[in-house]
Amino acid sequence: DDGSKPTPTMETQPIFDGEEITAPTLWIKHLVIKDSKLNSSSIRNSEKVHSCDQERQSALEEARQNPREGIVIPECAPGGLYKPVQCHQSTGYCWCVLVDTGRPLPGTSTRYETPVCESDARSKSTEIDDPFKDRELPGCPEGKKVEFITSLLDALTTDMVQAINSAAPTGGGRFSEPDPSHTLEERVVHWYFSQLDNNSSNDINKRELKPFKRYVKKKAKPKKCARRFTDYCDLNKDKSISLQELKGCLGVSKEGGEWLSFP
Repeated sequence: DDGSKPTPTMETQPIFDGEEITAPTLWIKHLVIKDSKLNSSSIRNSEKVHSCDQERQSALEEARQNPREGIVIPECAPGGLYKPVQCHQSTGYCWCVLVDTGRPLPGTSTRYETPVCESDARSKSTEIDDPFKDRELPGCPEGKKVEFITSLLDALTTDMVQAINSAAPTGGGRFSEPDPSHTLEERVVHWYFSQLDNNSSNDINKRELKPFKRYVKKKAKPKKCARRFTDYCDLNKDKSISLQELKGCLGVSKEGGEWLSFP
C-alpha cells in the first residue's frame, strides 16, 4: 500500500521433483526468478544485447547460492550465443532454443534423449508497425509513459511470481502451463488477462475494467499516467480491451499481423 515494490522470493518454493515437473514449467520458473531479480521486466529494446555467457555466469552463481532450487544453467556457443539444445541435468529434460536469445521452441522438449534442433535457429525480426509506439497517453509525457508501463509490468510480474509460488502443489490450484514460445512479459499479460476476463469472452468489458483501473492506479507510477491508461489501451474505442490491445499498450506485442483489424 505504500507503493514500494515487494521483492519476490522463492522461500516457499517446493524442491524440484523430476517426476512432477516438465521442461516448460522449469523454464518459466527460471525466467521469472532471473528476470525479476535482474529487474528486466522493463520494456525490452530491440537493440538490447542477449549474452549466453553473462546469463550462464549469473545462473552458476545463483546455483551456488541456492543449490536446491533447480536453476537452469544455459550451455553457450561462441559469440555469446546459446547452444541449440539446452538441458536440465537433474530432471533429464532437454529442449530446443533460439540461439540468439535462448528462448525455448514450443513442442521440442524431450526427456532422457536429445531433441533434434536446428543449429542456426534465430529470432525473427520484431520490427513491426506498432500502433502504440507513438500513441499519446494524455497527461503522461513519453519518457514518463515508459517509466509508468515498466512499473506496471514490474507489479504484474511480482504478482504472477507470487501466484506461482502459492499455487497448490497438486490439484486444481496448479499454475496453468504457459506457451514456452512466449517471453516472460507475454506470459505475464496472458496471466493477468485471464484474471480479468471473468466471463471468458476474450475481451475485458466495462465492468471487468473496474479492477484493472484500480490496480493501475494503485500499483503503477507516476500516478498521473494512470488516469487515462484504459482509454489508451482501447485502441479501437469499443469500450473493451482485447488481449492484443493489452499486450500492445504494455509494450509486449510482437505479432504484427494481428493489428490488421484495427483502423
